[in-house]
Amino acid sequence: MIVQPNFDLPVYTKKFFRHLKRKNYSPETINGYEKDLKKFTAFMYDLYDGYILTEEINKDDILEYLDFLRDQTYKPNSIARYFSSVRSLYKYLVIELDFKTNPTLGITTRNVYVPLPEILDPDEMKLILSTAKELSELHYALLNLIYYTGSRITAARTLLKQNIDLKNNKIYFPRIKGGRDLYLPLHPTLHELLSDYMLKTRNNGSDYLFPSPKFINKPISAADVRVNLKKIVKQCNITKRVTPHVIRHCTATHLTLLGVDQKYIASVLGHTDFRSTARYQHLNVEDLRPAMEKLT
Repeated sequence: MIVQPNFDLPVYTKKFFRHLKRKNYSPETINGYEKDLKKFTAFMYDLYDGYILTEEINKDDILEYLDFLRDQTYKPNSIARYFSSVRSLYKYLVIELDFKTNPTLGITTRNVYVPLPEILDPDEMKLILSTAKELSELHYALLNLIYYTGSRITAARTLLKQNIDLKNNKIYFPRIKGGRDLYLPLHPTLHELLSDYMLKTRNNGSDYLFPSPKFINKPISAADVRVNLKKIVKQCNITKRVTPHVIRHCTATHLTLLGVDQKYIASVLGHTDFRSTARYQHLNVEDLRPAMEKLT
């Protein structure tokens, strides 16, 4: 979109994206903000024919944008995400660039419950991991790492070899969601697997644990991981939808069923708010039965 004196929103969104990059947000997260705010920018441009400054946008404009999204039959969870991006932009403008008002204050969107995806049982998970070995050592190691650490795909695929401390049995994620870092112990199975994998790949010329098959000095792409995971799932004759993020949910679910405290699961997943893992609590409902039966 062309930037003109009477329409400066694209200038401020670009500053916001640079701010996110400095804060070590993942490329995927920044790309999501870019897509969401591109729609908001286009709407405001059309609404005022390109004659409104960012500081002049008010609460009614934001509400009209939300009405526009509803009229376009977007689902409530999509509308909530679009609004969240706009709210984050204005929070940045107020805190970092001294804007006087935040037009998103006081606006709420419908809370939407997002159900957990259909989870693989432990046997299905083992089948996928063993089948991955037939595809390649890289995908076998990567999928095991995601499962045994509960990590997100970006954190896993961009790991450097130096992030694996086999001697002290630890793994270091320098950047997880929100720009934070995370240390986790290595599961015995993962320790043995990575020891073998790193020995075989020690002279491959890449600093990345999981390099791209095309560019040795770049990490494997998320698309490559998803495409090959789909092949593995098909080979296993599993009809459930399986993605790297579903495997992360499997980690949390399996730990819950094994009786692990939710605060520890939150730490493994890199959540700072324990409420993020509260959705797994229903899996342990039987643990609550003795207490509930005390009622008369």
